[in-house]
Amino acid sequence: LPCASCLPLTRSSQLAVDNRKMCTIMADIDDDDFIQWIQCDAPGCGKWFDAIELDPPLDPNTASQYEIWHCEHCIPYHGPSQHRRRRDGLRKRKRINFVKLNDPGMILENENGQQIGVATNDIQDVDFGSLIRQRKHRGVFKAGHEGCLAKFAKGEKFNAAYASKHGFSRPALFANKTPSQLGLRVPSSGVNGVPFTYANVAKLVGPFRTIQVIDTATQLTTEYTLQEWVDYLETPAKERTRTLNVITLEFSQTPLGRLVTEPHFARSVDFVNLHWPKTLKDVGVSTLSSDKMEGSPLSAEEIVDQLAELKKEQPRVTKYCLMSAAGSFTDFHVDFGGTAVWYHVYFGSKIFFFIEPTPKNLKIYSKWATSASGTKTKKYDFLPDLILSSGGDVYEVALQKGQTLFIPSGWIHAVYTPDDSLVFGGNFVHRHSLEIQLTIYRLERRMKVGKDFRFPNYQKLMWYAARDFLGECTTLLQQREANGHDLIDEQNTQDQREVQTILCATYSHHILKGYKALAKELERWSTSKEKRTIEQHPENMNVVAVSSELGNMMKLCITYLDEKQRKTR
Repeated sequence: LPCASCLPLTRSSQLAVDNRKMCTIMADIDDDDFIQWIQCDAPGCGKWFDAIELDPPLDPNTASQYEIWHCEHCIPYHGPSQHRRRRDGLRKRKRINFVKLNDPGMILENENGQQIGVATNDIQDVDFGSLIRQRKHRGVFKAGHEGCLAKFAKGEKFNAAYASKHGFSRPALFANKTPSQLGLRVPSSGVNGVPFTYANVAKLVGPFRTIQVIDTATQLTTEYTLQEWVDYLETPAKERTRTLNVITLEFSQTPLGRLVTEPHFARSVDFVNLHWPKTLKDVGVSTLSSDKMEGSPLSAEEIVDQLAELKKEQPRVTKYCLMSAAGSFTDFHVDFGGTAVWYHVYFGSKIFFFIEPTPKNLKIYSKWATSASGTKTKKYDFLPDLILSSGGDVYEVALQKGQTLFIPSGWIHAVYTPDDSLVFGGNFVHRHSLEIQLTIYRLERRMKVGKDFRFPNYQKLMWYAARDFLGECTTLLQQREANGHDLIDEQNTQDQREVQTILCATYSHHILKGYKALAKELERWSTSKEKRTIEQHPENMNVVAVSSELGNMMKLCITYLDEKQRKTR
């Protein structure tokens, strides 16, 4: 890195600007071969960064435009970099924070007052609170205990063992369990009993952190800084002109992330936690019995580089902070990738409306989600009305302060906020609902859901999960051989029966069916010619071999279970 002995450079230099700002280290006698560094001006930071590696990259000309430059880690806490003052007479661009305006028709108006995007008539403006009250008055919603919520025997624990035995197919509400009883850690009250508030969130995540804010009536989004958002929430409810909601603030890589730990169940089954490569061994050493699963051996340097890239790509979806104004409504949706959800109400209250993900209900939901209703030219279609008219059910589940809810994969749901609230939650993919998770993933593709609204690196995660599951199966079969039995010949009928018996005694039917569905999906991905699919193939993995071996193994298991089931009838 640059040091005090570096040659002083002036702003007029061809290679660097402003001694304090940018420094050049000559890497070779060739004038074109040099490294340019820029220093962060945030108090307490002072770190140097390779200017070319930044996004966007900086050069002496672009760097000279900054009076103060902050790195990406400091921006949320110290604000954006500040440009040098412009000469008098230059036009200063006006920035409009659209959702702060009272008229939702203004949301798509640019700084010149011209309409952009869709026409004003295409913006919905729905009173969701009124819709809910009308249906509740008519008694159309069933209570959660009438067939929606999971039921537990006395003393039964909700953990991975429970999910292996019973599956995880219904929402689980824990109204009387403390966070610690669920292995969940959330911030405690501050010094001298001072409560943890929205302001604490801003301080820990960064008051200048940019967040997406949803306007309830229009369901359109805009950007606020966290400090602007706190100012809004601290405004008395009667003085707020719009009802706004924040549901996408992921904070795992901030100081707040160290104060929140996901519930034990979520951590114990989460595919990212279990299967995403995090160590040199995860990347460079195969756990499979056959070398055909892996590509060419990697050098130590290649393994380190790949691990660094995987760290950047790791999905980070397990810790979200949701802050909602009273009256907020998140319309019906399915969480991305069919993920399951943990949800803890820190303060305030929430009301969930659940629809079971049956094939019929998912078909109605898909059609509803891709239709253009709720504009000034077309009446808004309330999804529960469509579900009820087709003979389905919609369930209502209320959550109060301190209560925790687990939502299984694929469940269609909406959330109403009666009081200002603060919620901690997160998403996770797991082996107990693979079939419905993959169904939702395919549904998202058909609905052309944007990349920013899908689970990050979903396919790559599934490849690692499949590889590790094959490793588990191989270990089980190797234990049999260690006990003195002959090596298993997968072409031998008797040995095939051995494989079936061992694996089916270890894994529940729903888990094996899930991995069979995954094998079928992996087979499609392994032969796809789409660039976006090929890019998700893990380096140094023979994806064709992995999908083929998993498919063959699961086919044997499901055939065995189906035969066994027929004999017991």
